[in-house]
Amino acid sequence: MKSNENRRWIAIMLLLVSALFFTMGFMFPILRTGFGIGPITLKHEDIYLGSSFRYFFDKDEIFIALLLLFFTIIFPIIKYIFLFLTLLEHRFPRHHFISTALEIINKWAMLDVFVVAVLILNMKFDSTIIISKLESGTTLFAISVLLLMGSSHIARILISQPTTLNK
Repeated sequence: MKSNENRRWIAIMLLLVSALFFTMGFMFPILRTGFGIGPITLKHEDIYLGSSFRYFFDKDEIFIALLLLFFTIIFPIIKYIFLFLTLLEHRFPRHHFISTALEIINKWAMLDVFVVAVLILNMKFDSTIIISKLESGTTLFAISVLLLMGSSHIARILISQPTTLNK
């Protein structure tokens, strides 16, 4: 069907744009912190997603660091690869099982954990005169999550229809 083919290409485009935003989310800071009094900032530091993991590892918060590493980097990359190959109509052994497992994990992944990570990172500072401001990396990462969810939703619709992707 022509409609399903168009949906598949829309899902692929959403996935590729999501991957671009995901990558850019790592290149731009997610948070700017600093010390200041009123509108005067005395010292500031940009926090990147990658540096936030190092922060937790340096503070011996291994569980939180690994949790964030898995749900904000490793799992999304696996999901991007699996979804991209699925949309290109490549089938794996136990494809349905893998798809279901990824969807279950996805319910707890990325955006929720990312927001919690930003909050935890912000609260871990010991200063009472801290200045924190969300930066563009946060927005880019959130957009990538939303686009990935859209692409995943379209793929789920296509998979449920017996005429496409289920050959």
